Amino acid sequence: MWFVIYFKIIRIKFEVIDVELEDNINMDDSFSYIMRSFSETHDILKFIGKSEIRVKLMVVLSSKPLSMREINSKSLLSYSSISNNLNKLIGKDLVVKRNNLFFLTNLGYICIYTILDLRKSIRMIEDYLDFWNNHDVKPLFVSSLQDLSVLEDSELIIGSSVDIYKTHKEFKGIISNSTSLKVIFPYLHPDYPSLIKDLIDKEIMVEVIISEDILPRFIDMIGYSIAKDSFKKGILSIKCLKQEVKLALAISPDSVAIGLFKNDGSFDQNMLLVSNEENAIIWANSLFDFYSSKGFEYFFNELKY
Repeated sequence: MWFVIYFKIIRIKFEVIDVELEDNINMDDSFSYIMRSFSETHDILKFIGKSEIRVKLMVVLSSKPLSMREINSKSLLSYSSISNNLNKLIGKDLVVKRNNLFFLTNLGYICIYTILDLRKSIRMIEDYLDFWNNHDVKPLFVSSLQDLSVLEDSELIIGSSVDIYKTHKEFKGIISNSTSLKVIFPYLHPDYPSLIKDLIDKEIMVEVIISEDILPRFIDMIGYSIAKDSFKKGILSIKCLKQEVKLALAISPDSVAIGLFKNDGSFDQNMLLVSNEENAIIWANSLFDFYSSKGFEYFFNELKY
């Protein structure tokens, strides 16, 4: 758990090290630097986490600098507790005092926002423990998109014996109701091409990421000439991936759905994570853009399959 906090706080340092390594900086020196960063971060977070009072003071100060009286009013802590713990925070360079106002330092902001963010991540993991435990989550951990706390308020859709197509209907609903669509298909269900055709017939913009091996069937099921005309109009974009992507993703302007593969390598058609939160949609768009950057665009200028 603490490792997540360590990583978030020194992420910038990791990025600096990556640049340095490209310039042939000694690997042993860089590794030692990383380990020192972990050690320093552990000490800081252990110090904050040992006291709910210190956490509360830092949260109160995260909105704006405050006087002692204002801190007392907002925190409802005693003056002696406030004074004692503020002095300790100042001693750790987490808080500074200027003109009778107390400010969080840059380090203080990083620490408290990381801790608050971690709490969201923990709640999200606990709420959907089976989903994260029993699935291959590596496709979600790409580039800088490692903060899954944006999915905190998602809804986990689970199929049942009463409604075995529940997740499929939810995924189809996001596609069919979209006013613009970004979608990753890890496999080709017979319903998907017809749903895409319905959208492009309405001249709704559709961006598709699909593996190269199922691309020919996807285009044939839409209709080659229809797909080609839509491409020329700029309302259909298809990116192909050389390798299979272990992720199903559908993004509309107001919702996102995520499906994953199980640890045994099969796609889980009984679980789907859905969110209507703006931050989750922004995050999903960044995830889509990452995979889009790894693909090549199909231009419809080749011979028909």
